Amino acid sequence: MIYGLYTGLMPVLMASAATVWLYHNTVAIQNLSALQWLFGGFLAVLAMGFSIIPTSFVALVAGYFWAWNSLPFLVISYALATCIGFYISQKIDSHKVLVEINKNSKTKAVLGKLESEQFKIVALARLSPVFPFGISNVVFTYLGVPLPKLLAAGVLGMLPRTIFMVWLASNSQNIQQIFQSNWQQYLQSPIFYVGIVSVIALFFLVYRAYKSV
Repeated sequence: MIYGLYTGLMPVLMASAATVWLYHNTVAIQNLSALQWLFGGFLAVLAMGFSIIPTSFVALVAGYFWAWNSLPFLVISYALATCIGFYISQKIDSHKVLVEINKNSKTKAVLGKLESEQFKIVALARLSPVFPFGISNVVFTYLGVPLPKLLAAGVLGMLPRTIFMVWLASNSQNIQQIFQSNWQQYLQSPIFYVGIVSVIALFFLVYRAYKSV
């Protein structure tokens, strides 16, 4: 529970602090060498994996400085960060939560029904802005989703939002504009409504499994 709260709150706090720092250091960042950018990317992977910074924040920053060239690197970064989050959650939990859940026959039966739907559930959760990256890593790891499935479905689900974030950032005049207009433009975009539909579909899958046991 403590780790779950950490993964929910820490990215929000750190994104606010990082936004201020970026605003005051934009010129210096634009003049970074390729090696420095590579090191920065490594730090970003660690920060996302340890739930220190949100994935959307990283996509906006990368999109602003690198435009569409950042997209393949973001996909790779998400995959690496997912692996880190997965293994951290395993070390903290060691499947204790799953064991406790399986003690309830009704819940165990529901999870059994949902096992064949794991790919859909992960993709829908990643697509929706309602489920933060760090928290979903914890939840899916605790529920026994295999890492290959978490990687494939997770990256696929995050791709639409990432493409939108890169587009938004690459068309912004400055760093400040990105974060001022981010949510306003997001709420007016088709991606927002796709995210809402994904939440509805996710709850429908869970409800259908619950009613069938």
